[in-house]
Amino acid sequence: MNELGHAILEFLSRKDQPVPAPQIAFALKANAHSIMSILESLKQEGLVSLESQASRSKTVWLNAEGLSYYKDGTPERRLANIVRKQGKLEMEEAVQLAQLTPQEKQVAFKWSVQEGLLAFEKSEQKTLLRFKQDNRTLTEKALDVVAEMRIDEKMLSSDQLQNLKHRKLLEEKEEPRPVSASITQDGRLTLQSSQPKMVSQLTPQMLRDGSWKKASFRPYDLETAVVPTQYGKKQPYLQLIRQIKESLVSLGFQEADGPLVELEFWNMDVLFMPQDHPARDIHDVFHTNLPAGTIANKKLLSLVKKAHEFGIKGSKGWGYTWNESLARRIVLRSQTTTVSARALAKKLKPPLRVFSIGRVFRPDEIDWKHFIEFNQCEGIVADEKLSFRELLGYLKSFAVDIFGAEAVRFAPSYFPFTEPSVEMHAKIQDKWTEVGGAGMFRPEMLGALECDVPVLAWGLGLDRLAMKRLGVSDIRELFSQDLNYLRGT
Repeated sequence: MNELGHAILEFLSRKDQPVPAPQIAFALKANAHSIMSILESLKQEGLVSLESQASRSKTVWLNAEGLSYYKDGTPERRLANIVRKQGKLEMEEAVQLAQLTPQEKQVAFKWSVQEGLLAFEKSEQKTLLRFKQDNRTLTEKALDVVAEMRIDEKMLSSDQLQNLKHRKLLEEKEEPRPVSASITQDGRLTLQSSQPKMVSQLTPQMLRDGSWKKASFRPYDLETAVVPTQYGKKQPYLQLIRQIKESLVSLGFQEADGPLVELEFWNMDVLFMPQDHPARDIHDVFHTNLPAGTIANKKLLSLVKKAHEFGIKGSKGWGYTWNESLARRIVLRSQTTTVSARALAKKLKPPLRVFSIGRVFRPDEIDWKHFIEFNQCEGIVADEKLSFRELLGYLKSFAVDIFGAEAVRFAPSYFPFTEPSVEMHAKIQDKWTEVGGAGMFRPEMLGALECDVPVLAWGLGLDRLAMKRLGVSDIRELFSQDLNYLRGT
């Protein structure tokens, strides 16, 4: 019996049930075919018994790209190691220093952000990479498990297996009825006779007389089943929202907030939406039976009335008699643009960068991707000489740097309070999804708010983006309170 055969008997002697051959190969870091050959020999000698499992299994191993990642490091790790030395680096300089190919460059940008190694920052006309943390990533942990062996896919966690498959780093083969092995009584006797008596405890006497130097200590079985430890962690969607907030703050934005129950004045009228606009219908906004509210800013009230009836800043307005009683009705806010309007009404001095993330409410038919409430990310930038070009740049940066989108495209659109207006679509995990709308605030709205600089704005729905990012198929799962589900995410 050779050394590997002896190691197999030792391993099996510590198990109370049959062990699949791929698991033995994995534990002993040996070739699966060599393990099967030796198991057959041990069976002929009566030292082990073999049995075929009832179910089929899959054997997986790293392809050429996966092996290069395992040996040389993933592109995102090589990029992060370069950035870590200086804390921040310009993107192209970091790519050159890391010696990344054009293909590796795109992979490194996407996964360094998604795995939390790096973050993107805007600095003047350049985009910088900022080092965040140095933890082992999910990909690296999975690569360490597979290494240069062929293993049963069950030896990887579901997250690790999904990660390697998504990155196309695995080869796999279905194995018909894999073999499991267990040691026989003859095998245990052979093992005992071939090795000295083993001790399980280091005593003070052994330390005093030096006998510990010649003793053979029983190894600890690190694979012994233990009770799983349940530890606390943040809800995945809330954690993602926190990361988005941190990214926006790093770009120089200040967070603002506003009430969920809002005056129709702030939700519609200030945004230059006429009072007969379809978006005010009961089918598009939730009305309440609360008493009418009060509009405290009388000057703003007068300017909004003028903008609607006669126009302002060169506009002819909507040409109707504006009704203050309608503006004082209480609704559930249907958009976070109300927060932006309230921020501009405070007459803060530009340059101004403000964002808000919060719930909005709209009557809708509930299905796997629609709900009556959802989270929206609203952002505005107010400054001299801003143009539509800067708006598109902000939108692309948001989708690519924060959500790891592979591509972004824009289409012309219409919103009552922006002109020009645009709708953004992002490609995430090879699928295009509608993200939200944006545009430049209209002069009629800015004139009533007494804002005399251009303001670009966007309102993006976070829920569908989060579904793509978190791999959720039903929008309601984003807010799940099921502990079993949350523990598995």
